[in-house]
Amino acid sequence: MKKYPMLMLIALFGLITKSGKASAHSAGPIDTTTLILTNANILDAKGAHFIKGKHLVISDGKIRSLTTSLKKWKGARVIDLQGKYIIPGLIDAHVHVTANRKNNIENTYSHLNYFLRHGITSVRDAAGDGSALRLAQEEIRLGKRSGSDVYFAAFMAGDWYFNRDQHLRKEPYQPWEQLLTPATDLDSAMAAAKACGATGVKLYHSFDKDFLPKVIAAAKRHGLKTWGHTMMYPAKPIEVVGAGLEVLSHVSMLENLTTDTLFFRRKTSLAYKDSVIAQLYISTFCRMMKKKKAILDATLCVSEERDPWVFPLLKRVHAAGVEIAAGTDQIVDVNRPYPRLLDELRYFVEQCGFTNAEAIRSATITGAKVVGQEKHIGSIEKGKQADIIVLNGDPLQNIAELRNIQMVIKSGKIRL
Repeated sequence: MKKYPMLMLIALFGLITKSGKASAHSAGPIDTTTLILTNANILDAKGAHFIKGKHLVISDGKIRSLTTSLKKWKGARVIDLQGKYIIPGLIDAHVHVTANRKNNIENTYSHLNYFLRHGITSVRDAAGDGSALRLAQEEIRLGKRSGSDVYFAAFMAGDWYFNRDQHLRKEPYQPWEQLLTPATDLDSAMAAAKACGATGVKLYHSFDKDFLPKVIAAAKRHGLKTWGHTMMYPAKPIEVVGAGLEVLSHVSMLENLTTDTLFFRRKTSLAYKDSVIAQLYISTFCRMMKKKKAILDATLCVSEERDPWVFPLLKRVHAAGVEIAAGTDQIVDVNRPYPRLLDELRYFVEQCGFTNAEAIRSATITGAKVVGQEKHIGSIEKGKQADIIVLNGDPLQNIAELRNIQMVIKSGKIRL
């Protein structure tokens, strides 16, 4: 009769997880709401180096402490990570996880789960089915479904984009997909976008330099982040930055800074285009980006084959000190062994002059700024949401270690 309690005790103290050995810190009952990760290298708050000799305490979904002593935390679940590496959950700042219309919500959850399995704990959806995105947003935050947290945009464009000035659009617009013109009540438009659950607005096309600042100001009045294309057709990149847009997408759109018409012809050789880009004057744009504290969402993944000159161009923009976010602008392919975000970060390091630490910050600290959540996610600090990846190797030495995941923790719960 006495052997059964002893077997249970042995099982408890000998529990092995994928991350290492889990044990009770005391002989008393285990507090399963508190998790302590020990014997790990923890990425510092600035994402510059790893800290050794501290324990990471997580409870109620948040980071409670980085401590050198466990005396205060008796009864917690302790996992010995045996020298592994802890970094914040990654953020893809430009994805599309839904179809625009007639979306299959199970596909949406499949996409968000795919991201989460690979350590991407948050995403910004730059335009999609707002009703599906809001449902996913709410169900995941309530813990009813599993997946990355999703922050989404209300898509907005002018009349020429939607109708080519011919009134082609027949079906009604939605709060997450709106036509804006100078006659639009902008405060009503932004209130509707806010009410549908959008974190920000994506300004896409058909905004001129006079109307654009008014749209951006209205969005900010309603607490919406302002995102959009680097080129607004007709508003040009410098006019877009000057209007106050917070996040500009697509480094490739800086091609519109050139006045060389031959560059835009389909049959023009890549060698000629490379030469034009190499001489492209970007100093004014970069100075204004830094002055306005705007972020460039580079999206190299969508340009790598068609416009290979984006790599040396981003290298120059980065060297000028512009803050860069990591986004892919890719339709999700759950059959790929790894998400494209890991390719984007590899391109940053191997072709665009980023250090490994700078690349990781682009997908953590800067990604959190993009969605306005820098006080809550993006770094490992007391009080922030416990979105964490445990890696087997050091990503500051080898960016490919981002693929080598041992554990994913989201909102304090072990997901992998």
